[in-house]
Amino acid sequence: MHEVRTTQELINQIRRREILLPEFQRGYVWKNDQVRKFVQSLYRRHPTGHLLMWRTYKPAPVRGGEAATNTHSLLLLDGQQRLTTLYVLFEGDPPPFYEGETLFFDLYFNMQTEEFRFWQESLMRGNPAWISVHEFLREGLNDLLERLDHLDPATSELVQQNLSRLSRLDKIRDYSYTVDQVSGDTFTLDEVVEIFNQVNSAGTPLNKPDLALAHICSIWPEARAQMRGFQAEMEEHGFGVDFGFLVRCLAGIAVGSVLLEASFTRAPAEELQTAWMKMQAAFEHLVNVLRHDAFIDDLDDLPTGNVLIPVTVYLARQDSCSFPSETVKRRFIRWIYLAGLWARYSGASETKLQQDVALVTGRDLDPTPELEAAILRERGRTTLEASDLEGAGIASALAKFSYVVARSREARDWFTGIRLYDKAVGKRNGLESHHIFPKGVLKRAGFLPSTHRREINELANRAFLTQQANRKIRAQVPAQYLPKVEENQPGALKAQCVPMDRELWKPENYLDFLAARRQLLAQAMNEFIASWLPAPKGDAADELAVRRRIASGESETLEFKSSMRWDFATGEVNKKLEQVVIKTIAGFLNSKKGGTLIIGVNDRGEVLGLEHDYGTIKKGDRDGFALHLGNLINDRLGESVNSFLTVTFHELDGKDVCQITIEPCDHPVYVPEGDTSIFYLRTGNATTPLPVDQVVKYVQHRWEAG
Repeated sequence: MHEVRTTQELINQIRRREILLPEFQRGYVWKNDQVRKFVQSLYRRHPTGHLLMWRTYKPAPVRGGEAATNTHSLLLLDGQQRLTTLYVLFEGDPPPFYEGETLFFDLYFNMQTEEFRFWQESLMRGNPAWISVHEFLREGLNDLLERLDHLDPATSELVQQNLSRLSRLDKIRDYSYTVDQVSGDTFTLDEVVEIFNQVNSAGTPLNKPDLALAHICSIWPEARAQMRGFQAEMEEHGFGVDFGFLVRCLAGIAVGSVLLEASFTRAPAEELQTAWMKMQAAFEHLVNVLRHDAFIDDLDDLPTGNVLIPVTVYLARQDSCSFPSETVKRRFIRWIYLAGLWARYSGASETKLQQDVALVTGRDLDPTPELEAAILRERGRTTLEASDLEGAGIASALAKFSYVVARSREARDWFTGIRLYDKAVGKRNGLESHHIFPKGVLKRAGFLPSTHRREINELANRAFLTQQANRKIRAQVPAQYLPKVEENQPGALKAQCVPMDRELWKPENYLDFLAARRQLLAQAMNEFIASWLPAPKGDAADELAVRRRIASGESETLEFKSSMRWDFATGEVNKKLEQVVIKTIAGFLNSKKGGTLIIGVNDRGEVLGLEHDYGTIKKGDRDGFALHLGNLINDRLGESVNSFLTVTFHELDGKDVCQITIEPCDHPVYVPEGDTSIFYLRTGNATTPLPVDQVVKYVQHRWEAG
């Protein structure tokens, strides 16, 4: 639809709030020279383009004011800079919808030379040929002529001599614009977006959420301010989602579709406001779950924020705007990981997003199996393979997920020992990815940036450390600094899936190092994703729990022993190892937290099994092992500690391991050694003997104080 409007008519429509500015439009950005050239073109009657407006129904207050009617109104899609300039020229004030930094009210016109300039005191003061364009247009030529006798003689003479030029300047108010109108009654949102982007090809592209936001604000005036406030609040928590995210969530909650089509544009303001209240509660709940349960600090930990849209819509449609059960929550977290890893929303993202939203808005209380099935149909598998990590960079979805997995494994800085999820080392406070094999080391080994950039910067050569630690490493060979890390921070390398074969830490074996670490990273990621499934029952649940415990690495409450009495170094029985087991049990008994000892696993977390131990005792099976272990404990620690111990066996990959769960004892436990007894205590990752004076203090504090 086309109409012709004069500049004066357009200005009157703006004054009457018939022409409004949609919220997606940027502010006023013209510079003074653009204003000067524009007015000069108007004066010369040169073409200055068409105007494009979107005709929308029942507008309410939008940017800068309220509509005067309760029918259709016009949202200005293209022409804001021109109409703002015209309004300022004629009204001397900014239009109601104005947002910007600078307006220009001091444009002057020379009646003799027809030149337009902004005020220059040295050129214009005392020269009656220069008149203010703003004052002239506000007054008009007719009013100026009526007071001609009251002007000073020089000015009056100049006006009469240049009446034709002043008349031409005055006729700017009659300058005509062709106004193209598009309407939801005729065009779909997609077509409106296409029209706008064709007309505004040199400006910021418009998308459907932009136009949908304009519609929302036209029927619900406070929407934009409320969304901005919520954005700012969520930004403080690392989840400052954009308007597009919020609009699609709002649409999914209100009408069950994120396509922003006719059903959404017909939704009344009351429904949108109700959906908005639910959306806020749902998203706040989701952010808490992500931060506290899912090891996701902020949006940067996700490949795309779109994976949160179906979950937010699902939560908003629950009575409490929260997950109905722990199982459903865990399954949704698992789906978020999978959707990000397998690029669920790459290509035709809107279509797939709507497919998933349709699933979460159905009657099924747990739609995650169907959500996962969609990924499986598209990708063919959901289990990662080492080859998937080949060539993956630090900006990839795999890299983001590797950080999440490292946090879940209680990864810590290799030099300070601070855990990655500690607030002191959040990514905003100096956490960065470090080249395990520094670039300088690889360059000396023949890996040049010009030819091996991919291998040098691959995810498999990255670890997450603080900047301080990164500076300490600089250009050291891993074979030089990694042994020190393992000595000072036991388990820290394993937590970030660094292969423990020290031959792989040499530059000449770099490619083998990458292959080994890809395998470890893929395994850790798969185990982590699998851990979010509902816990299996019976033996399978016990086995999974042991595997998770082993994967977490040794700690203050967890210790691994390769065997009870078989010496792998010498290939024979070594009864001194039995005493080591007893010391560890005593250390946990004496601690305030207790702990777990797993026999049959080495300190790198590799399952060795109990087969060699079985071969050294009379009855070479689980029963015989348990009997021998029980006799050792009774003989050296006393039968009274048995009530604090639980011994279980588990089969992992065809090999038996023995798990001893140790609760804090209700009395001090001493280990006999020769003619004396030693008090052992678990501190950090080690079991150590306490000096006599410290034993007295500890015993008093631990047992006698109560």
